[in-house]
Amino acid sequence: MVIRLLYRLLFSFILGISVFSAAIAQDNNQPPTAPNTIVPNTTAPNTIPTIRVGGYPFAPYVDLQQDGRYTGLTLDIINALNQIQQEVFFEFTVTSIEHRYKAYMLGRFDMMIFENPAWGWQKIADQFIPLNMIDGEVFIALRAKAHNQNYFKNLTNKSIAFVKGYHYQFAHFETDTETLKKQFRPLFVSNNRASIESILRERADIAPVTHSYLQYYLKANPQDRHLLLISDKWDQKYDNGILLNHSSSLDAKKLTHWIQQLINNGKLTELAAQYAIQSSQ
Repeated sequence: MVIRLLYRLLFSFILGISVFSAAIAQDNNQPPTAPNTIVPNTTAPNTIPTIRVGGYPFAPYVDLQQDGRYTGLTLDIINALNQIQQEVFFEFTVTSIEHRYKAYMLGRFDMMIFENPAWGWQKIADQFIPLNMIDGEVFIALRAKAHNQNYFKNLTNKSIAFVKGYHYQFAHFETDTETLKKQFRPLFVSNNRASIESILRERADIAPVTHSYLQYYLKANPQDRHLLLISDKWDQKYDNGILLNHSSSLDAKKLTHWIQQLINNGKLTELAAQYAIQSSQ
């Protein structure tokens, strides 16, 4: 009896091992599960060529939000271009204002929106597509100090807020900080908002500010309007357009056609008006 019982226990043990081994073998033949794996979307934009659009923080064209998103007129135009055609996908690519032309020449992006021939890139490209949008810089000063428009006629012995990397006509479009120090009393700041704040906080006497951004700022901060004196005369007006890299796979004629579509249907004028930018259409 004892021996028979031992045989039964041994047989059950061997049978259990066999079943367990078979289960393991079956599991090994199944593909591994990956609950966090994202299945690629076959309808995603990467199924068509991507055209990279370089841009740098320059409100209201490109504005970096606190949550890390980029917004502004450049992004709006990119979205509009993606909506009117499905041949390519336009994608925003961040660059820096100081090194954008070098990055452009290295082919890190295909195009830049809102560039101006006076800003020094004539020697590196020959594909320029006008957008017929007028913007520029005006001067501002503290009204309590400036009193009237005569204050802007002479910049000698006045401290001036310069946004690093911006091109100003009164400074002959010079951006080198050391050169500017020899000609002016500069206060270098990082953006248009900082220029306005430098005047309000009396850190500078005069600041050239992008007209469209000034309107945007005063709309959000109406309490500051009466504190500022704005020059009647603009430092410069520019008719910006698109700079398209000659090495891009995108044909300039095709891009011109799409831009013309946005002009014809009024979309470009509508977008520009939202940022107080004039259209020459």
